[in-house]
Amino acid sequence: MILTVRPPLEPRCPDSAARQELADRLSHRRELFERAGDIAPHPDQDPYLFPIMAALVPVATSRGGEVAYPGDPMCLYSALSLTIERSVARLARGLAVQPSLDDVAPDWGRYPDAAYRRAEGGPRSGLIADSRTTDGHVFDPRIWDDVACEAFITELRALRPKVLLLSSVSAGHRYALEMAELAKEHVPGCLVVLGGRHADETVRYQHATRTADLSWSSTVEVIRDGRARPVVDFVVAGDGSPLLDLLLRAVGLVATPGFGPTPVEEVLDALPLVAAHDGVTKGVGCIVGLTADEAVLVPVLGERTNAAQLPSPYEAFSVRARFGIFTRAGSSPLGSRTAHMMTLDACPFKCTFCSESIQVSQRPTRFALSETEHVAQRIVQLVDWGTEAAFFDDPVFWGGNWKAINDFCHDLARLRASRPGLRSFEWGAQLTVDVVLNRAKAEEVHAALDLMSETGCTYVYIGIESMAQQVMRNVGKNLLRRNPEAWVSKVREALTTIRDHKIRVGSSVLFGLDGENRETIEETIEEIGRLIDDGLLVMASPNILTYHPGTAITAAHGQDRLDYHSRKKNRPPYTYFEEAYPEVVSQLLDEDDIWFIHEASAKRWGSTRNSAESAASIGA
Repeated sequence: MILTVRPPLEPRCPDSAARQELADRLSHRRELFERAGDIAPHPDQDPYLFPIMAALVPVATSRGGEVAYPGDPMCLYSALSLTIERSVARLARGLAVQPSLDDVAPDWGRYPDAAYRRAEGGPRSGLIADSRTTDGHVFDPRIWDDVACEAFITELRALRPKVLLLSSVSAGHRYALEMAELAKEHVPGCLVVLGGRHADETVRYQHATRTADLSWSSTVEVIRDGRARPVVDFVVAGDGSPLLDLLLRAVGLVATPGFGPTPVEEVLDALPLVAAHDGVTKGVGCIVGLTADEAVLVPVLGERTNAAQLPSPYEAFSVRARFGIFTRAGSSPLGSRTAHMMTLDACPFKCTFCSESIQVSQRPTRFALSETEHVAQRIVQLVDWGTEAAFFDDPVFWGGNWKAINDFCHDLARLRASRPGLRSFEWGAQLTVDVVLNRAKAEEVHAALDLMSETGCTYVYIGIESMAQQVMRNVGKNLLRRNPEAWVSKVREALTTIRDHKIRVGSSVLFGLDGENRETIEETIEEIGRLIDDGLLVMASPNILTYHPGTAITAAHGQDRLDYHSRKKNRPPYTYFEEAYPEVVSQLLDEDDIWFIHEASAKRWGSTRNSAESAASIGA
């Protein structure tokens, strides 16, 4: 299979020839559907709307004892926001008088009402084919085993989607390929589109050389060289929401009535027409189409969109997660119903191991620093929908910008004063040790921490990574070089500072970084234990370094061929950690080390170590 890179789709107005070609296609398509008559695949369905299904690809394969990492629900929700908004609007207004680009569109149903949102706090249930709400159009198994597989097949057969959308992190990619195979088997002609963080990490376009940069573990490459069957039709990487909307509008432009196949080649040819239709192309990234003989990469170099310009990721979905660290609402022993929010697309720092680092993702902030009030308003909306808490999943809250944090807290405080429902609302965020210990802005830091506590922040999560100085000197974390303090003392000071502002602290600990050995492992486990003994940590999460495509440590360790595609079932001790698989964990750790980390941290940290149950509750 050859690889072809097409000219980029860039912001531009369509020329007269392109306008005429699009008009001719729209007229022809309207006539085609009119001649087909009542071809709706389901009763009471608009015949121009085609069935669609989205699936959150899980990571875990066992239901007992292990950490059930759910994948990345918010990545999927965000990516679906624009196409769902367009589909809901099309369903509400009906068919336009004149042929329109949005005549044929995916059928996402209607937005759930407030009563539904407040009631639907548990796992999804019922067939997607019977759901008339946007919230019901996601298959979300959390575990990939025989039970989930059979449920997935049932959904496919009942809905017969024209398009299946799969969102996957790298650790779930092997199961995404299996789900794609099942779709091709049980719904012949179904287009399979794969996106999510694995695609973002493995598919790039080099604008300077106009070439593709594909990791060996990318979906495109594993299909091109025969390591996986050709069961994926499109891969979307980059700004998921505008790119997916563009792709599905192109599918709608060439789709035919009923359940017939939609040729990938025709969709690829329709992309430039759709991109130019509105006068300006949105989003930056790549759309790759896989035909029988060719992988075609279409770069999209449109205008960047920030989160304030997009619908809320929860506009179409109920808040389902419960986070045991938030208990103020008291509505469930599993913890408060918790929304997940983001203020960034990428971390501004350059840790060697992190796939969210800006040098890996090459993406700007999600919200502009001036849009703190918009974020606060979204919290009000979430509370109206029955949300009791929120956790900001940013690697660093507002990028560590203390002015933005202060502004956000002031905006939230003003809203709390007039909205009684906000007064019991609690929230948490992620910070770093050096952001908290910013000596130059100490006064601003303490003022912000006070405001955070006053506006309902009860929890901060900090990546400690290691307590061994010989490990931390290699990490490239936001370590202030002008500050010669030992890392252990800095961690203790940062945690004490946060606790003094009446905010609890949880931590992630990462084993397997450069400089790691059994002595540094023991040192870290003991020092974290001392922090727990002194009441400075309420939760500690042990993790094993997992190689991600594009990170500095992956390159430094020579791990350019990461097996994220083989159909191997995971096993202990790897299943006791998020994302850990034998083929992709740190080469500095052997299996005995990983068993030791699991057992020693459980013994020393006790109940403060995160459990499978608490980890599973964090996800959607």
